[in-house]
Amino acid sequence: MKMSKTAHRWIGLQNGIFYLLFMLAIGLLGWLGHQYKLEADWTYGSRNSLSQPTQTLLKTLDKPLKFIAYIPDNLALQDQLSKIVDKYKRVKADTTLEFVNPDLDPVRAKQDGIDSSGQLAIHLGEKSEVVEETGESIIANAIQRMSRGGERLVVFLEGHGERNPLSSESNGMSQLVAALQRNGFKIQPHNLVRTQSVPQNASFVVIASPQQDLLPGEVDVLKRYVEQGGNLLWLQDPGGLHGLQGLEELLGVQVFDGTIIDANETLQALLGINHPAVVPVVDYGKSPIVQKLDGVQTLFPFATMVARDPMAGEKDGSLIWQADEFLNTLPTSWLETSGTLEGAVKFDEGGGDQAGPLPIGIALTRPLEGGELASTPLSQREGSVAEGPALSGVEGSRSEQRAVVLGDSDFMLNSFVGHGANLDLASNIFNWLSADDNLLQVPVNRAPDTQMELGETSGVILASFFLLVLPAGLLLAGVLIWWRRRKR
Repeated sequence: MKMSKTAHRWIGLQNGIFYLLFMLAIGLLGWLGHQYKLEADWTYGSRNSLSQPTQTLLKTLDKPLKFIAYIPDNLALQDQLSKIVDKYKRVKADTTLEFVNPDLDPVRAKQDGIDSSGQLAIHLGEKSEVVEETGESIIANAIQRMSRGGERLVVFLEGHGERNPLSSESNGMSQLVAALQRNGFKIQPHNLVRTQSVPQNASFVVIASPQQDLLPGEVDVLKRYVEQGGNLLWLQDPGGLHGLQGLEELLGVQVFDGTIIDANETLQALLGINHPAVVPVVDYGKSPIVQKLDGVQTLFPFATMVARDPMAGEKDGSLIWQADEFLNTLPTSWLETSGTLEGAVKFDEGGGDQAGPLPIGIALTRPLEGGELASTPLSQREGSVAEGPALSGVEGSRSEQRAVVLGDSDFMLNSFVGHGANLDLASNIFNWLSADDNLLQVPVNRAPDTQMELGETSGVILASFFLLVLPAGLLLAGVLIWWRRRKR
């Protein structure tokens, strides 16, 4: 079949139009690719993206973030750093990166506190910090410290058998303290007998379960500190108040005698708990401390009940507080008042036990007006507040005084702070008491791939392989090799 010249012309025209449209489509795709960028991280564990805690931290920042890399003129190294900073740009658009050769501009390097080539200066508004490495957790901790606006001094009371915040033993708090120090807190043990006062620059005071009675004069110092607007964290384990009854009355709370028990064996097996006095909490109040903890559990070993005193405000010497019982145990729990936790512990209502759910943590607030107390102790309303460290740790005036009373200190210890969301809860308490409310939304930034959770069966299999199967296999292989060589 022969085609006419007209048909050939139409076919040529159609081919020309096709190639023209094809080239236009390619050019349009190239232009769209230049104008708009779509990125997706399909790597395992999103290795090429920032972790959720870091992303949340960046979203809380209201000032531009700038990285200045003091490195020699090395294109490969600059390209590597650019890829790292691009992760931050994807979350915070006003993030910038600048390269400076410290050998060519030593004056600027000195201004940024650079000691040697290869360091990275991070600027957040007017604040800056120098880091040696570009790991995400290192940069995130530096950003969080700068976002606080200054170091936060936290005073831990000592001299009465309290928990040691610096101890690396299982009953110490060194793991929590290390996390707090990375995020801008300074932890300082403090003996009231030595100084007779609380440091003026303290953000708040921690009473971590004393085991010996405080002197009446020490209690007076603490009461005066609270009366004048100081923030407080009181961790009280079962076993008595050891002279702190006056502080209990001043705060308008009631710390009960006894230990909270939850003998639900199914729950214990689910959470891997082997003692009924280790109770989980999944029900939280309205306090900002626990707003981001919904759906996760925290564990409290050997805790007691702490509740709002119904007579608060009517007793002479008490202060008027707004209270929120923000940690509540499950309905299957109860307060065991018999003092014996061995054997099959059972609920005994006639013996004074109280059925759950029970509060074990209470957050207290009361207003301050222009740095002065909005309400004074009832016993002093006609006079003035006693002299002392008023409004310690406050930059300017503060509108609210805060206190937290918890019927447990064990959840912060090295042996338990890594369980559930205990570390997040402890960090939130410290952030809230230091008035860093913007950081309450930021989860604790943990290093990746540092925890491996194995079930009981998996653990037995893994142990059997390394302790029995692998040594036996190596021994058998050695015997076979020896036997073959002997036969030769």
